[in-house]
Amino acid sequence: MGAGTKYNVRLTPEQREDFQQIARNGYQSAKMILHARILLMADRAHPEGNWTDQQIAQALSVHPNTVARIRKLFATGGEERALNRKVREVPPVPPKITGEKAQKLLELYASEPPAGRGYWSLSLLVSELKARGLVKSICRETVRKVLKEHGIVLSRRKLSP
Repeated sequence: MGAGTKYNVRLTPEQREDFQQIARNGYQSAKMILHARILLMADRAHPEGNWTDQQIAQALSVHPNTVARIRKLFATGGEERALNRKVREVPPVPPKITGEKAQKLLELYASEPPAGRGYWSLSLLVSELKARGLVKSICRETVRKVLKEHGIVLSRRKLSP
């Protein structure tokens, strides 16, 4: 068996049309376009087919292992798996505010702001979270995202006296 023959790619006419659309429209991610082009070139059912992994890799400026991996993903997982990147199950950095800490942030936001302040700003919330020892360090954007997840969008609101 030669290179690339362990996982043969045979596209249906509909798949071929879909992949050609992806490869030429320019609106998809670069990875998706590249993977569609690899699958089009690897298609054994097409009359212009019979490209080896090495030839495809050279034509598209990728490593032959990339071509073999895309072939395998298509053969074992279908077109969705071959075209799209795998979604991470766990983020690379765990969130700083979850569960109980998020609840305390929401309680803090719902409470009266410090004397002399008319509302809770993101900076003020960050300072208070640090002062209460809930977090060692945190940025305003993290606090904003947690609030947004709970349907709160900060705006400059004045509290009635």
